[in-house]
Amino acid sequence: MRWLSASYIEHYVCENCHGIHLSELQELEGVLESRLFVEQEGALLTSEIEIRPTALLVLVAELGRLNMNYPSLKVFVDIVDDNLPRLIVADYMHTQAGLDESQFTWIVQQTVMATQQLLFEIGELGFLMHDEEPSKLPSAVH
Repeated sequence: MRWLSASYIEHYVCENCHGIHLSELQELEGVLESRLFVEQEGALLTSEIEIRPTALLVLVAELGRLNMNYPSLKVFVDIVDDNLPRLIVADYMHTQAGLDESQFTWIVQQTVMATQQLLFEIGELGFLMHDEEPSKLPSAVH
């Protein structure tokens, strides 16, 4: 957290998880959560993006291209029964062999920029769930 503060990367710790939330990404439309988890052997940066259910099929078809266009990120879809589909964007830093502050800062900044670009791209493709859209799944016609 000291390195994040020294790099002027806004963050906070919530009461519900052990992750460090990255404010810059979390404030963007469509991003549900953006967190940094520090573990014993590494650090994981993840962002969860809410996806329109009607865009799911096309998004899954685009995953290979998105993963190739953003090689430092791992991009995949998460579907849970009671929730809307989410696009998970992740990056992992190995820290076991050592990591200094400038390396950490550079990796976090690059991950934030790549995630912002990916978010912009999927927004342009119409995959994001927007506030003005109903967040209910279509109901059957009787």
